Amino acid sequence: MLPAAESPQRTESYLCRQRVGFICLLLVLICALLASKLASGAAVNNVISMQQVADLRVEAEIARANKLVLMLEFSRDDCPYCRKLEALFLLPMQRNTDYDDKILIRMISLDDYETVIDFEGQTLTTNEFAARYGVSLTPTLLFLNADGVEISERLVGIWSEDFYGVFIDDRIDTARGGL
Repeated sequence: MLPAAESPQRTESYLCRQRVGFICLLLVLICALLASKLASGAAVNNVISMQQVADLRVEAEIARANKLVLMLEFSRDDCPYCRKLEALFLLPMQRNTDYDDKILIRMISLDDYETVIDFEGQTLTTNEFAARYGVSLTPTLLFLNADGVEISERLVGIWSEDFYGVFIDDRIDTARGGL
């Protein structure tokens, strides 16, 4: 005969309570981890976005005062490659403080009826402005000085995600040499 403490019903009940407690603890930890991830992701996504250019004279003054390269992304709302470029490279660059003293990243939308004030104060459609620089494909990255002069080779399209960040950094370094 088994003692009361070691009866099969009590042992099974004890093990069941332990399993339930372990599962509850595991679920609480998973929920806390997910809540933390969602909160941190939402904060970043709400704060950092591509800043669209309205007046290039203002951007030029910021670039001039801080000795920055003005990196312009020409984009369209319906361009999936533009969103990929922004998500993989441009938005992370905006969050990375290593770039704060190197570049000013701005976006120009080539969607219908968008306008911009150019470096001389003239208002034109963004398509007219893009035509001045020979930009017809999106995404295109231009690297300009505060006078609107291209000071590094442009990047057209996005290819080779593995090396694209290096291509951007090389263009920035070259452009900074031309300031």
